[in-house]
Amino acid sequence: MTDLPAVEGLTLHSTNESSKFPNCYPSLNPVDIYREHIAEKLGAATGIDAEKIYARLQWTNTLDKGDLVLPVPSLQIKKNPAELCKELAEKFPESDLVQPPTSFGVHLQFFFKPQGLTSTVISRILKEKEVYGTNGNQGLRDPSDPAKGKKKMIVEFSSPNIAKPFHAGHLRSTIIGGFLANLYTVMGWDVIKMNYLGDWGKQYGLLANGYKHFGDEQKLLQDPINHLFDVYVKINNVVAEHDAPIKELKEQIKAKKEKNEDVAALEQELAKLVEVSEDEKARRYFKSMEDGDEEALALWRRFRDLSIQKYKQTYARLNIDFDVYSGESQIKNESMAAAYKTMEEKNVSEKSDGAVIVDFTKHGAKKLGKAIIVRKDGTPLYLTRDIGAITERDEAYHFDKMIYVVAAQQDLHLAQLFKVTELMGHKDLANRCQHVNFGMVRGMSTRKGTVKFLDDILRDVGDKMHEVMKKNQEKYEQVENPEQTADILGITSVMVQDMTGKRYVSFLFCMDLSRLY
Repeated sequence: MTDLPAVEGLTLHSTNESSKFPNCYPSLNPVDIYREHIAEKLGAATGIDAEKIYARLQWTNTLDKGDLVLPVPSLQIKKNPAELCKELAEKFPESDLVQPPTSFGVHLQFFFKPQGLTSTVISRILKEKEVYGTNGNQGLRDPSDPAKGKKKMIVEFSSPNIAKPFHAGHLRSTIIGGFLANLYTVMGWDVIKMNYLGDWGKQYGLLANGYKHFGDEQKLLQDPINHLFDVYVKINNVVAEHDAPIKELKEQIKAKKEKNEDVAALEQELAKLVEVSEDEKARRYFKSMEDGDEEALALWRRFRDLSIQKYKQTYARLNIDFDVYSGESQIKNESMAAAYKTMEEKNVSEKSDGAVIVDFTKHGAKKLGKAIIVRKDGTPLYLTRDIGAITERDEAYHFDKMIYVVAAQQDLHLAQLFKVTELMGHKDLANRCQHVNFGMVRGMSTRKGTVKFLDDILRDVGDKMHEVMKKNQEKYEQVENPEQTADILGITSVMVQDMTGKRYVSFLFCMDLSRLY
């Protein structure tokens, strides 16, 4: 194998400057060694320009079709493509790096000989360790001038709601977002990993009032996320009880109005019921938070801080960490006020029945419909806070790109956000933002029920993997720490299942992890 010493001898000093092929980095990408080798050998044997061959060599969709494939028609040679393909296969000389190519229709398939690739890759991994596969130049604002610094990227992902289950959508966002953050980091970007929590809104007024009735200090400290969820469920049951007579009265009033009957007494009765309802109490409590009531905010901060501590422990099991824990609550009122003013001045927004809306149909975007910016009572919505967030982040981080890793159900919301940003005069900012969506996960529930807390899911997959390991008692006894090993394998299996399918396609989660091993 005369070529192997040269392959194994390649070091990081080998750069594109030593290759005549464009975008060829043999010191960074071992496959480029093979692409370069095939192009030169085939070019010398056939008289075809090697650079032309190199540019047309492609990855295959599946490994049974080869490691690289050459679509012969792309060479634009005036000859029957199938016949030419056979001719090229016959003329390709013997090689120490690749098997004799296979002619398949009009495609010339190349399979790598494994020894050279294995020795090259493994030796580089052992030598370069954590820097293996990185490419800092790609992440520079100007590769010819490193002094201009790295490109800056924000990846917003995971983003669970405090006091609500960490469901499968949050898990998918966490896995995909973590992968993207790692990918851009090794490409040389300065990546900021941001967790934008759902930590604001009327539901926190509801939660605070519920905690007064159903809260337990010891349970809160032991397991804040689960306990706050229990409180949230209980107070919502109370809300449902209050809503029943209110709904009935509203129906009576509607019926009487249709008959032109007097409804004054019923409306007074309705107003009294609404006034004492848990839903109205929650609205008033949240209004006090919006107005800066310190006692109300102190309890909310406690819930938030305890939940974040718990989330950090769980993320650590997934080998995920965040640079910034942000949230709806962190968006400044000044930012939203500035956005309102800009939208009004540029005729982006308009008033409708006491609320402020954006009618996208008037701005050439019929598919985006209409969106409420400010409710009738003057409170902002989720979209409003996102508008404030996008401008605040641009001012704070001066990012080159920002990715939102959010489920496909939010396609409309993100499209509206980017369009509003553009209409406000920030087209460049909108263009620097991207929504990476993903499909649903079905069947991901715990053994105890349908509430999908991440800790419960990870515990269950670990238990399942532990059961699988025990089936081979001889190997099981050789494992030093079987519980920890099962936990790591279970978590890995969840990630593998997520990554095996297409990101935008929904899939059915399979708890029978044994099929993966």
